[in-house]
Amino acid sequence: MSDYTPDRWVIVEINSAEHGKIRKVLGSWYGGFAGSDSWRMNSGIEQVIDQGDYYDVVGYSGSVYRCIKGAEGMSAYTRNVFENYKKGLEESGMGTMEIVEL
Repeated sequence: MSDYTPDRWVIVEINSAEHGKIRKVLGSWYGGFAGSDSWRMNSGIEQVIDQGDYYDVVGYSGSVYRCIKGAEGMSAYTRNVFENYKKGLEESGMGTMEIVEL
């Protein structure tokens, strides 16, 4: 089990004939001056625990994403990742993907 605190995050919903609807956290981290930006998508949302200033989002794998309430959204980098993932799903006929509210 791992814990992650993304700099920015959104909830995406993937809808496929094979798996139905599944919601996931798409989190991103800024790389800073010497690094590069990065992103992760969790295994799927098992549970959401409102902790006041943030949500602890527990994934199917047991990982916890600490999602700060004021940090919801995407950078231009993550928007590109999202759009490419969405396009790949749609073009392959495997499903659709959209951003949804937690």
